[in-house]
Amino acid sequence: MAVASERFWEDLLLFIEDGKVIPVVGPELVTVADGEQQIPLYRWLARRLADRIEVPEAALPPDYQLNDVVSHYLRDGGEREGLYSRILKLLRDGKPQPSQPLRDLASIPAFDLFVTLTFDSLLAEALTQARHGAAPRQMAYSTQTVADLAGGERSVPVVYHLLGLASSSPEYAICDEDLLEFLHALQDRQRQPLKLFDELRSHHLLFLGCGFGDWLTRFFLRTARGLELSQKRKRWDVLVDARSGQEPALAAFLSSFSIDTKVLPMPAAEFVAELARRWREAHPEAAGSAAAAADAGSSSGDTAPREGAVFVSYAAEDLQAASVLAEGLRAAGLEVWFDKKSLEVAGDWALAIERGIERCSLFLPVISQAALAEENRRRYFWREWNAASERARGMAPDEEFIVPVVVDETRLDRTNLPDTFTRKQGPSLPGGRLTPEVGQRLTEIVRNFHRRQRRA
Repeated sequence: MAVASERFWEDLLLFIEDGKVIPVVGPELVTVADGEQQIPLYRWLARRLADRIEVPEAALPPDYQLNDVVSHYLRDGGEREGLYSRILKLLRDGKPQPSQPLRDLASIPAFDLFVTLTFDSLLAEALTQARHGAAPRQMAYSTQTVADLAGGERSVPVVYHLLGLASSSPEYAICDEDLLEFLHALQDRQRQPLKLFDELRSHHLLFLGCGFGDWLTRFFLRTARGLELSQKRKRWDVLVDARSGQEPALAAFLSSFSIDTKVLPMPAAEFVAELARRWREAHPEAAGSAAAAADAGSSSGDTAPREGAVFVSYAAEDLQAASVLAEGLRAAGLEVWFDKKSLEVAGDWALAIERGIERCSLFLPVISQAALAEENRRRYFWREWNAASERARGMAPDEEFIVPVVVDETRLDRTNLPDTFTRKQGPSLPGGRLTPEVGQRLTEIVRNFHRRQRRA
C-alpha cells in the first residue's frame, strides 16, 4: 500500500475512537531542534557523545548514528559501562524538548497506551504538555527485570519503553548488541511482559518511524503478534517510515505472507501531522475541551491521596528517575502519590500538597546533584520538602517518615538538606530503580503505619 486512501483514514480513525490502536514510536519520529532544523535525537546524541568521549568525526561514517560512535569507542578499547551515564547526562544537560510530531501524536486523547523504542522521555513530556499536566506513567523493560502493565482500565496514559529507559546503569539499548540482547530476552516467555504483549496482540499496531530494515522488521512483527505472520488475525499492522520504501524485499514478503500489514513509505512526521489534523476535524468539541477535561481529571485524582499513600517528591530534572521509582513502588504493592506536573503554583494546589503530606505514610524526596544545583534553590519542590520536614519535627526522632532516595552520586552528609532528611542514611537507588531489599524495607514502614492507624 503506497498511498493512504480515504477508506484507510476512515477505518483508522474509527479504530482509534474505539481504543483499538496502539502507536509504536520509533527513532525517526523522535527529533530535536539543532539550530534551525530538526534532527533525530539519536543523531543529536551521537554528535555530543563523540565530542565527549573524543571520537574523531573523521573516523565515523557520513550521517553517523549513536551505534557508530559506541562501536568505534569499543573497538578502541573503551569501556561500555561508562557510556550509559554519559548519555543520561547529555540528555539532562541538553534538555531537548518534544518535537511537533510527538505533540501531534500526544494530542489524540483516544491513545492511552504508547510503546516507544527510544530511551528518552520526550514522548512522556509531550503527553504532559498536550494534556495540560495529566502526566503519563512511564514503564521500562529491562533484560534483568520485567515491568508489566497493571490489570484493569488505565486512569492515565502509559508510555512503555520496550528497549529500556535512560539511566546511569546498562539497562537500555544504546547500540546494536544491546538491541539484540533486548530482542533475545523478549523471546523468553519467562521474561516477557505478558500483559503488554496481550495488548499488542489484541490491538491494531501503528508503527511510526521505527526504520528497522528488512529482517528486523519481520522479526519484530512476529514477536509482537505471537503467531505466524501468514495467519489472519483481523488486526492491522501499519508500518510508516521513510526507510520502508527502500526495502523491496520486505514489501514483497509482507504482500505475500502478511496481507494485514500495510506499508506507507513516507516520513512518519508527515503521517502523524495528517492523522492529528483529521482527528481534530472529526472531533472539534473534544479538541476544544481537552484542557478542561485534563484539569478536571487532575484535580479529582492527584489532589486526593488516600491515607497511607507514599508521597514521591522530585525536581523536574529527575522526572525519569522519579518515574522509575514510582513504578517500582507500585509493583511492590504500594499506593503512590506521584505529582509529575512540575507546576509551580499556589492556592488550592498548595493546600492539596499540604494535605497529601499530612496523609502519607512515607515521604520520599528524590535527591540528586541536579535537584540541589544552585539555580534550583527557590524551586517549588523545596516547599514540599520543607513542609515534610516541619511535619517530621512533630514526630518521634526515630520515626521513619522521610526517607530520601539518592539517584546519583550525591552524598547526603554534604548537602544543605533539612536535618530531618539526614537522621538516617537514605537508600542509594541509581536511576530510581527499586531493589528488593529497599522495597521490603519501605513496605514494612507502610505496614507499620497502617497497623498504628487501625489501633488508633
